[in-house]
Amino acid sequence: MTPRELQELFLRPERPNRSALTVYLDVDQSKAANLNRGFETELNDVIASLQDTVRDPTEHEHFTRAAHRIKDFVSQYEPRARTLVLFFDESDGLFRHLEADVMLPPQARWDRELFLQPLINACKEFENYGIILADRNNVRLFTVFLGHIEEHVREGFGRRRVRHIKRVGMDHIGSSSQVQRKADEQVRQNLKHVVKLTDWLVRTFKLDRLILAGTPEITAELRSLLPKRLEMRIMGTVDVGMGAPPIDVFAATRPIAEDYERGAEVQKVNEVVTTAAKGDRAVVGLGHTLKAMNADCIWELIYSDDFHSPGFECLRCAALFSFERDSCAYCGGAVQPVRNIIERLAERAVRKGAKVDVVTGEASSMLDTSGGIGAFLKTRTGTMRI
Repeated sequence: MTPRELQELFLRPERPNRSALTVYLDVDQSKAANLNRGFETELNDVIASLQDTVRDPTEHEHFTRAAHRIKDFVSQYEPRARTLVLFFDESDGLFRHLEADVMLPPQARWDRELFLQPLINACKEFENYGIILADRNNVRLFTVFLGHIEEHVREGFGRRRVRHIKRVGMDHIGSSSQVQRKADEQVRQNLKHVVKLTDWLVRTFKLDRLILAGTPEITAELRSLLPKRLEMRIMGTVDVGMGAPPIDVFAATRPIAEDYERGAEVQKVNEVVTTAAKGDRAVVGLGHTLKAMNADCIWELIYSDDFHSPGFECLRCAALFSFERDSCAYCGGAVQPVRNIIERLAERAVRKGAKVDVVTGEASSMLDTSGGIGAFLKTRTGTMRI
């Protein structure tokens, strides 16, 4: 599943009744419990426990059909990843599956919408990025998404291949210098072609982050040739051999991506807390953040990865509240409890087109002192109603 296909799932609306079955299944073959298709037993157990919670006869029929669709797929599935994620919405027959090379908590959910918060967290923790691996004569392009690396381009420059001249005799200094200048110019032309391929990769896969790989000499020259709109996406550079297997390329670049992400998270938390304190376009704390969501004012939601809280949701207009009320403050509709309001909040933010950032480590600890959650807003806080 591509990031674009995943985004389509995020944008699906809630259904009037429970019809969507979501399963996060641990299929990691390095675990003894999953060998000999032990993950199928786990699936059957979790489906059975969910089925016991469905009381309405019509809904039970819908759940049974959804469960059969999921089980039928898994019965034919050959594990190639650590986690298998499955979605089936009985209301319109939508079925999607995703393989992730990262561990997501095994769980299942039967609800009015697909259960996407674990994927929202994972997509942020393992945010996709591009890798440009180049030398004087070759280029390889990769993308990394949910712990999986994929190679899209492997290209040599054919007749334009360059041989670097290391030593020359005294009687050939002039001619060799001219040859070297031509060789250097050819390298430059080759790297200009790499720039064009980089632009294609960014546009095709909607990438905000890039890593340049290769010798320090090549990555420095390539970076100097990138236009500002591409250069600003560079997280760092790493020395990797052109013939390295994709898994080695991933292993070399992953620490750069993680360090960059941790630093960016700390900076973002500082910014949202400071901006909220000034009463500008930001809020912190669960109550203020829910109010901003109900007013459709959130531009980017930020919360700690371990932050959970019960809450309440209006059955009529879907407004969210952190405390119990007799009726919805917006439409007067009935309000029901929600076991984790952060799930609802994150999924609603994505569906409304807002960005979502789940912070960890130092940034998480910093945000916890301000309520564990906050948001940048589309407008100033004074314009929000209720």
